[in-house]
Amino acid sequence: MAVTVAVLVAAAGVTVAVLRGGGSGSDAEQKSFCWGTLKRGDVAALGTRLLPRYASDEGDLKGSTLATCQVGAGLDAHGVMKQLQFSLSVGGSPSNDVWHLADDVAGVSPFRAPLAGVPGWVNRSVAGVLLPASCSARLHFGGAAYVRVQTLADQDRTWRDGTLQRRMADVLMTAATGLTRQLGCSSTSFKTTAAAPRLLEGHAPASGEACGLPGFGVPAKYTEQYATHGDFRLWSCALRAGSEEVHFTVTQDPYLLWLKGSGSGSDRWSATLNCDGKKTLVQTGSEDDALARGFRAALARKANCS
Repeated sequence: MAVTVAVLVAAAGVTVAVLRGGGSGSDAEQKSFCWGTLKRGDVAALGTRLLPRYASDEGDLKGSTLATCQVGAGLDAHGVMKQLQFSLSVGGSPSNDVWHLADDVAGVSPFRAPLAGVPGWVNRSVAGVLLPASCSARLHFGGAAYVRVQTLADQDRTWRDGTLQRRMADVLMTAATGLTRQLGCSSTSFKTTAAAPRLLEGHAPASGEACGLPGFGVPAKYTEQYATHGDFRLWSCALRAGSEEVHFTVTQDPYLLWLKGSGSGSDRWSATLNCDGKKTLVQTGSEDDALARGFRAALARKANCS
């Protein structure tokens, strides 16, 4: 008979209880999941229908690569998770480029929208957040440590109008804050401050005002844009011309500014400015230097950058 196995994982002197889900045929009800960070109500919140029982199967947080927890109805005789609902992953990203860092943390997509209050993003079926800076040294994955949740049971077809993004964000932050407490790297500022935003919608760029920036004109070939709303804490805009895409990011998030400062200095794609009295990282993902200059000039006018 399979049983729940408690595996102690040492991470920088901190002991983390890793709970591994039982195999098929077990009647024991698992009480906590994914390294002890989630409860039954948390995992059930990401299922479109309730399962008779839930179990998780976790990777090793001591490893040097991505550690993944799968949640479903339990392992079958071959060690495969039955009725897989979602996965929760802990890893590290080597990138200090905000756009590609977000690719690592929350998946590649122009629909990606920022989480409020934290350096994280939500996507169609993925949400991810960077853990506080001190957590990276305790996990040893290399690069900025992050937690990512990915739904795997067609939840995106069932829940619309931001419901899935809200549920993913709730489970993500519950797991992430639980992990920071276990690792001893928690922070009072590490919390979301509002409901998760809906996914970004594609629109045709307005003439002379692409990405919501007055005076930013783009070539007519760009027929779609995906721009975030609100301030420049964690802002992005992607422009598409068929399969071609360019992107721009602006961030005033302290951790992302610190990450960029720990890497290479300013270059043709990245610069640190002062916008309305706030230190601001501006990055352009375009080989078209004229387009990049036009973006920076329009941003400077709107946000009073110097």
